[in-house]
Amino acid sequence: MGFSHFPRITAALALAAMLFAAVGCQDDEAKLADFLARGQVALDAEEYEEAVIEYRNALQIDPNNGAAHFALARSYTALQKLKEAYWELHETVRLDPENIDARVSFAQFSQLARDYEEVLIQCEEILAIQPERASAFTLRGEAYSALERYDEAEAAFESAIENSLEENRSLHLENMVRFQNRRGNYAGARPYLDRQIELAPSMRAYASLGRLLTRDGEIEAAEAAMKMSLSLAKSQKDIAYRNLAGFYFNLDRIDDAIETLQQGIDNVEKGRLDLIYLLARFHSSQGNSEAADLMVAQATLEAPDDPEPWLVLSSYRTREGDSAGALEAVEKAIAVAPEDTVALLRKAELLAENGYRGKSDEDISSAKEIVIEILSREPSNARALFVRGKIEMAELDPRAAAQTLRSALDVEPEFAPARFVLGSALMLIGDQNGARAELARTIELDPGLLEARRSLSRIHGALGEHEYAIEQGRMYLRERPEDVRTRILVAQSLVHLGKAEEAFAELEVIPDESRDADSWYAMGRLFMAQGKAEEAREALLEANAQRPNMPDILRSLLRVEAPAGKFGAAADRVRAAVKAQPENARLALLEGRIELIEGNADAAEAAFQRSVELDPDDATAYQQLAQFYRMTGRLEESIATHEKSIEQNPNSARSHERLAMLHEASGDVDKATEYYERAIALDSSLGEAKNNLAYLLAERGDDLDRALDLAQEAKALLPDSPNAADTLGWVLYKRGIPSAAIGYLREAISGFAGEGNEEALGVVRHHLAMAYEANEQDTEALQALDAAIASADRIEESGGKPGWADEVREMAQRLRSPRS
Repeated sequence: MGFSHFPRITAALALAAMLFAAVGCQDDEAKLADFLARGQVALDAEEYEEAVIEYRNALQIDPNNGAAHFALARSYTALQKLKEAYWELHETVRLDPENIDARVSFAQFSQLARDYEEVLIQCEEILAIQPERASAFTLRGEAYSALERYDEAEAAFESAIENSLEENRSLHLENMVRFQNRRGNYAGARPYLDRQIELAPSMRAYASLGRLLTRDGEIEAAEAAMKMSLSLAKSQKDIAYRNLAGFYFNLDRIDDAIETLQQGIDNVEKGRLDLIYLLARFHSSQGNSEAADLMVAQATLEAPDDPEPWLVLSSYRTREGDSAGALEAVEKAIAVAPEDTVALLRKAELLAENGYRGKSDEDISSAKEIVIEILSREPSNARALFVRGKIEMAELDPRAAAQTLRSALDVEPEFAPARFVLGSALMLIGDQNGARAELARTIELDPGLLEARRSLSRIHGALGEHEYAIEQGRMYLRERPEDVRTRILVAQSLVHLGKAEEAFAELEVIPDESRDADSWYAMGRLFMAQGKAEEAREALLEANAQRPNMPDILRSLLRVEAPAGKFGAAADRVRAAVKAQPENARLALLEGRIELIEGNADAAEAAFQRSVELDPDDATAYQQLAQFYRMTGRLEESIATHEKSIEQNPNSARSHERLAMLHEASGDVDKATEYYERAIALDSSLGEAKNNLAYLLAERGDDLDRALDLAQEAKALLPDSPNAADTLGWVLYKRGIPSAAIGYLREAISGFAGEGNEEALGVVRHHLAMAYEANEQDTEALQALDAAIASADRIEESGGKPGWADEVREMAQRLRSPRS
C-alpha cells in the first residue's frame, strides 16, 4: 500500500478552513448588501451609470438576485439601453415570478419588440395574480389588435375600462377610442369619447371629437369642439392651433386657417417656429410666395445663433423643391450648434433623399453613419428611427422600413412625417388598408403635407373608394395643379362614378405642352368607357406614338381595334413591339393572348411560358398560364403553375385564392380550405374567398360559428352579390335559424334571376325550400321547389342534367304526400 502525495489535513486545519469559509460567506453577504444599498441610492438620485455599476457588482456575487436584475433593468431603461433592459427584465421574471411590476415592464418591452405572443403570456400571468390590473388588460388589447383579433381586443379594452381607477379611467377610455378609430369604427368610438370628455375634458379628447364630427358632416359642432380643444390646451397649445388651422384648411376656409396660425404665432413660444413654417406653407399654397419667403427669412434673422430657424428654413426650401438650399440651411444650423441632434438628423435625411434621387451610394452611406452614431447613444430617438426608415426606403427595403417606422411611432405617435413614410412603405408591400389608415392619420396631424394627400388619393382609388380619391386628389391639385398623374387619377375615379363629363373636364385642364403618353392613354380609356371607339383609337395612337411598345397602351388598342375589324393591325403592332423588346415579360404575355385569339395554342403556351421565365415575380404571368391550362382541360398543370406562382410570390393573397378555387373545382376540399384560409390571412378584404370558405365549412358541417362569421363578413364586403346572400342564408339554415335564412335566400334568387343563371337559381331555390320547410312553411317550400323544377326542366331541354334536380323532385314529392 503506497502513501498519498498530499499531506493529511489535521482536525485543527479543517476547523480553520471552515472558519475562513464562514467569514468569506459573511463578507459576500455584506458586500452584496452594500452594493444593493449603493445601487438604490444612485437609482434614487437618477445617477444611472453609477447604479448600473453597483447592481452589476451585486450580480457577480449573486447572479440569481431578482431584485438586482429588476433594478438594473430600470437603470438601463433610463439610459435608453433597451436591449440590455429587456434581457434584465426577462431574468427578473424568470427568477421572481411574483414581481408584477417587472412582468408589466417586460410585457411593455415585448410590445415594443412586436413579440405579441409573449405579451399575451405575461398578461395571463399578471391577471392570474391581480385579476383587476387594468394595465394588463390594456396590453392584452394592444397585442390582440396587432394580431388582428379585434373582438378579443375590444373585450380587453373594455375590461381595462371596467377595472380602472377613476383617476385613470380617462386614459383607458382614450385607448378604446383610438382602437375603434384605427378600425374605422367611428360610430363605435363615439360613446367612449363622450364618456372621456364627461370624465376629464382635455385638448386631445375635444380634438378627437372634432375629427369624428367632421367625418359625420356636423361641421358647426366640429368647429366648436376644435375651439374647445384650443381653450383647454396647456403645454401643447401650438398643436391645438395647428389642429384648428388644419380643420379650416380641410374645409377650404383658407383665410380662417391663416388667421388661426397667426394667432398661434403671436400667443405661443414653444412650437412657434413650426407654426411660422406652416403659415408660410399656407401662404405659398395660395400663390403668395413672397409673404411665405419673408416669414421664413424673418425667423432666421430673429435668432441667427439658434439652429432651429435654420432648420425651419431647410424644411421650407425642401418643400419648394430647393434641395441644395435645404442642405445649405442645415449646414448653417450645424455650424451654429455642431452637436445638435435634430440638425444632424435633418442633414442625414436630406442626404438620404439626395442619394435616392441621384442614385448616390455615397450620400446614403453618409446618412447612415450619422444615424448609426446617434442611435448608438439614443436607441429610442424617434427622429433617428424615422431617418433610418427613410434610408431603408432608399435602399428599397420597405418591410424593414415599416418595422423601423413603427418603432419611431411607438415613441412619438403624433409624428406626421413618420406616419406618411410608413404609409408609403405599406403601399409598396401591398398593405393597402394599412397604408390608407396611416396616410389619413398623417393628414389629420399635418393637413399641409401634400404628398400624403396625393398618396391617399391613389390608395382610395385602388380600393374603389372613388369619392374619397377625388376629394383628396382635388385638394392636392388645388396647390399642385401641374401634377398630371394626380389629375389623371381623379379623372379615372370620376369615370368609375359615371361622371364622364367631369372626367373630361379634369383632363382638358392639362395644357397641350404637358399632354404626355399618360394623358393621351387616360383620354383613350375614357373614350373606351363611353363606347366611343374611334375617338379612343385616335387618343391611344397618340399615346403609342409618344411611348411605343408599352403593353398597357397596346392592349387597349387591341381591345378597340379587334371589334372594328382591325385585329391584324393591332396584332402586327404587338409583334413589332415584341421584336423590339424581346426581354419584356408583359409584351410576351400580350403576344400569348394574340396567339390564343388566332387559335395558335402551342404558340400561345410558349409565349406565356416565356413571360413567366422573363419575370418570375409577376403573378399575372402565372395566372395567365394557369388559366390557359385550365381552358385546355389541364387542371393539374394549372394547379402546379399557381403553386410555382406562390413560391415566387408567397404574400400574394389572390394567388392563394385562385389556387383554392382550383382545388375546389378538382374536388379537393381540404386543400381548398387550406388555401382559402391562407388567402384570408394575407388579405382580410377578400370577400369571395371568405364566401367560398364559409360555404365549404357549412357543407361539411365544420365549425358553423366560424362559417357564420365568414359569411357575414363576405356579405358586408360583397353587398350586391347573390352568391354571398345565398351562402349567408345557407349557413343560417345549417345553424338552425331558418327564419333568418329565408330573407337572404330570397335576395339571392332575385340576384341570380337578373343574371338569368338557371343552374344557380335551382340550387338557391332548393336551399330556400329547405329553409321554408324547417320554418314550417310547407306551402312556400313547394312554391320554391316548383320554380326549381322549372329551372331543371329548362336545363335538361338544352341537353344538361343538374346534379340537384333529383333531390328537388324527391323533396317536392315528399312534401305533397300525406303525412302520417
